[in-house]
Amino acid sequence: MAIQGRNGKIKGKINNIVYRRLGDQQILQIAPDRVKQTYATKLNALEFGLASAHGKVIRQIFQKVYEQSDGKMNNRLNAAIAACLRTSNKEMGERTLHDTDLSCLKGFQFNLNAPIEARIAVRPVWNVEPDGLFRFGLPPFNLASDIFYPPGNVRMDPTFTIGLIAVQFEKEYVQVVDYESFAYENLKGEAQIDWECQRQLPAGTIVMVVFSLRYSALNWVGKQIWSTNPEFFPTIILDAFHVTEDMAALGKAANFAPPKEEDGSFGFNVPRMLKKIAEFKEKMAKKKK
Repeated sequence: MAIQGRNGKIKGKINNIVYRRLGDQQILQIAPDRVKQTYATKLNALEFGLASAHGKVIRQIFQKVYEQSDGKMNNRLNAAIAACLRTSNKEMGERTLHDTDLSCLKGFQFNLNAPIEARIAVRPVWNVEPDGLFRFGLPPFNLASDIFYPPGNVRMDPTFTIGLIAVQFEKEYVQVVDYESFAYENLKGEAQIDWECQRQLPAGTIVMVVFSLRYSALNWVGKQIWSTNPEFFPTIILDAFHVTEDMAALGKAANFAPPKEEDGSFGFNVPRMLKKIAEFKEKMAKKKK
């Protein structure tokens, strides 16, 4: 319904004509006819909603890790998850990330304004053994010349963090498997990181390996102050892999330690989206009869 304001301008809709203001001008637009969506279009839209539900979980889990993100991170993450879902052999509505090739998540950067490869000259290396043993390394690098530091008069020191997080999207729980931080002073000298995670991995989960670089300095009273420059919050998902029953059993047989932190639950809507897709497919199947 349209109304006329005190200034005489009309605002609202009359039939298929929409009246609105743009600054001090009145704009008329023709409203499009109702678009009839096909079954496939609706189903694809629902699956993208499923991808978004997965994305919400990942963002909530890693929010305190990546801290800063670029403006398009949410959409980029949802698109990467949707691409993973399309690799599954299962039908829409019957698949989650647990049924997919996770390659599209590997190398995902939360902040494209701070790409990890533009902040440090060397590249991390890692591998996962059949029993779940995870090895991570950062080849020798010069602390003064191989790291790109935030501009300014304050000398910042770098801290690297590597962590493994196990997620079960369908049963809605997450477990911090292990993590470690490596802090250095911004001085001339060589450094190198070699780290192993010898902890049991929960069967049926997806483990995501996250790696970040942060910068800090001590103020005049000796308190650690972290850089707030949004272009210096590089965080990347280095790897993502499925934990099979065999991998979990081998890790247990090797007497690996249990995960570092107890599992916690979350209440996001991956199962609810699966139910919504199933209900839609059932409804459409009844219409065909």
